[in-house]
Amino acid sequence: MKSENNRTNESGYSLIELLIVSVILVFTLGIIAGVLTGVQRSYSQMRPRTEALNDATASLEFLTRLIRTAGNNPNGISGLKPIDPGNATGGLYTTIRIRSDWRGSTMSSLPDGDLDDPFEDVIFFANNNRLMKTESTDAGAVEFLDNVSNIFFIYYDTNNQLIVDPKTNHTQITRIDITIIVSPPGTLPMTFRSSAFLRQR
Repeated sequence: MKSENNRTNESGYSLIELLIVSVILVFTLGIIAGVLTGVQRSYSQMRPRTEALNDATASLEFLTRLIRTAGNNPNGISGLKPIDPGNATGGLYTTIRIRSDWRGSTMSSLPDGDLDDPFEDVIFFANNNRLMKTESTDAGAVEFLDNVSNIFFIYYDTNNQLIVDPKTNHTQITRIDITIIVSPPGTLPMTFRSSAFLRQR
């Protein structure tokens, strides 16, 4: 007859086994934390670069569109000068003035015979790591795009010949090459280029 006092064999974890599992768990969590930190650091570094890329591309496209409309003058505004390259700095033209009667008081309205509407008479230039714009309605220079270390323009005639003095020979300007250099914080500078042909030439 079996005794009721017999104990069933119960097995459990020893202290050493628990310590080994704990060490493996801590080690695994350390690896996961390291990977997550690396991903977050990479994202933090790439985010300003990606934002700068998107902003610069959009700004360059907008600037190209404005240059294409330069000189639009359906109402015969007297003395309208489509492009003014400004003065060269160190052999580079870093300022541009674009004039065009391409809209009315709203984006969808027709040209109204003046240059008082937004972006009809506008100057662009880089200053203090920002692309600035100036219009007659602005109290002063207004930031158009940040992290821009430089912008410059190269001018060509109808034969795609370089115009050495575009300020004097502004009536010959047919094509403008635009270069924007963007320098987001903590990343290498990025260079963006585009060409725009004046439709009125």
